[in-house]
Amino acid sequence: MIGRPKSLQGLTVLFLSLLLAVTILAGLGTFFVTLSTIDALVDQRIESESHALAPPGVPVTRPVLERRIEDLGNRRDTGDLGLLLTNRQGDHLAGNVALARNLPLGFSSLDRRDQIEGLTSGRAFVRDIGNDMHLAVFAETEPIDHYFAARLHIYMIAFGAIVVVILAGLLQFRRLIGQRIVEMRQTVDSIIEGDLTQRVPLSGDGGEFDQQAAAFNRMLDWICHLLAEMRNVSNNISHELRTPLAKLRNELALLEQQANALPIREQLIEATKQADDLLGMFRAMLRIAEIESGSRRAAFQPVHLGALVMEVADMMQPVAEDAGKRLGVGRCDDAWLTGDHRLLSQMLLNLVENGLRHTPLGTGVAMSVNALSGRSILIVQDDGPGIPADQRALVMRPFGRLDRSQTARGHGLGLPLVDAIVRLHGGTLTLDDARPGLKVTIDLPRSHS
Repeated sequence: MIGRPKSLQGLTVLFLSLLLAVTILAGLGTFFVTLSTIDALVDQRIESESHALAPPGVPVTRPVLERRIEDLGNRRDTGDLGLLLTNRQGDHLAGNVALARNLPLGFSSLDRRDQIEGLTSGRAFVRDIGNDMHLAVFAETEPIDHYFAARLHIYMIAFGAIVVVILAGLLQFRRLIGQRIVEMRQTVDSIIEGDLTQRVPLSGDGGEFDQQAAAFNRMLDWICHLLAEMRNVSNNISHELRTPLAKLRNELALLEQQANALPIREQLIEATKQADDLLGMFRAMLRIAEIESGSRRAAFQPVHLGALVMEVADMMQPVAEDAGKRLGVGRCDDAWLTGDHRLLSQMLLNLVENGLRHTPLGTGVAMSVNALSGRSILIVQDDGPGIPADQRALVMRPFGRLDRSQTARGHGLGLPLVDAIVRLHGGTLTLDDARPGLKVTIDLPRSHS
């Protein structure tokens, strides 16, 4: 059983197959119905002429029948008829044709094998008229030689032209539909990458496709409005809280320096650190909102990813050594991409810091860059405890943290910030098991320097 088509290409192939099958069947049907109709009309005529020569049930002598055959053959309107009178053994008695074979009684078809001069296709009607005689009447079914071949050729051209016209229309329809689908998909891809200003283009004809595109664009406008409102609320909260929180942090720092605060200095230091963490969280939230707005695309320029990895490695090497851990760089291909240098640097710093913070002493973090066809694969992995597969989606959400890390410092915005930077650059981020440890794979589009 043929399944339902699941793509525009499948629908096109199915439609073309059905169209071709129906056209062929219609052409063959028309051709053979025409032949059958002609044969029926010719059969009716030769039967009528045969009955006129020798009416059924009326005895007729050979001399009378020969005279009737001669008179009928001399008529101008019967020049295309063949007449033959034979005995039952097939011997010629009278008529204007001769046959190379004995025909059966009743109706039969004639062709070139019967060797009748001027006849390529015809019909014959043979009767037993009594007195040991058989009367045969013939007529052509082709008005001219090779008429059926010519007619078949005409049918092929006519129905072929129909197929070509419909095929051209279908391909044009498919191109139009395909173009509209591509435009919508490109718009969706741009929005997913963070460019919320993109809309499906309109052709301006006011047709169904334009109406659909306009409705889709109105939906996008409304979604962008809602996102903007949510973002504004989040940004306003972050801005409004950051100022009093900064004042609180400064007050705590000043209290820590006073002599009479010695008994509670450790608590003040801890409170100051917590205020710093909260300020860092608000900064990260504002940073993510800025990145997701797509405004940083204006600063995109060619960036050498391999050189950036080496730069971050040199910067973080002393930090790794102080923490009693290793930081290395593996394969580093010559890979370029178009992006924001500062954001990409922050992305790498966040990944390295996460790897150093959440791994025990003696472990290491490694970075590598693989240049593939049209893509750059950045890998940052460690050989620490890793992240269980069922909790990887959790750490990719804002404020998502593993259960075991709730007592550790951090606000759960590191990986969401990295993911926002990756999506801004048209890439994808995946978390895998490094066996042991965590493997972060970032797939980014390449560009030429």
